[in-house]
Amino acid sequence: MNYEPTYTVSLWFRKILVPIDGSENSLRALELATDFSLRYGSKVSVLYVCSTCEDIEHIRKKVDERVGKKIEYEFKVIKIQKESSVSNEILRTVNEDTYDAILLGSRGTSVNSDINIGSVALSVTANASVTVIIVR
Repeated sequence: MNYEPTYTVSLWFRKILVPIDGSENSLRALELATDFSLRYGSKVSVLYVCSTCEDIEHIRKKVDERVGKKIEYEFKVIKIQKESSVSNEILRTVNEDTYDAILLGSRGTSVNSDINIGSVALSVTANASVTVIIVR
């Protein structure tokens, strides 16, 4: 039986947020978002949440190396306030800008490689009101 392709999934991923911390897992999440953008026309926003924000250019360079000129994307930087956290800022961004999905790495740049899922990924997954895809 021949079926016509459907693009229902494109409605689920119209606007994607990809939090980046420079870790390999977060960059793989960006690659998946890039693929969604190429296949389904998803709009991709890359979010870098930082406390000192000294390495913005380094992170942006890593993002450009992975994405290249394949897609257009928005690059956002949020500086953490004392009373907030990385996961709170990600969730606030999702709620303010009406994203359809979050694609994030399973764990960030922590030293302990025995952890399968980091605290930020766990918190975002538990509290997000949209689809969350965790990339390993």
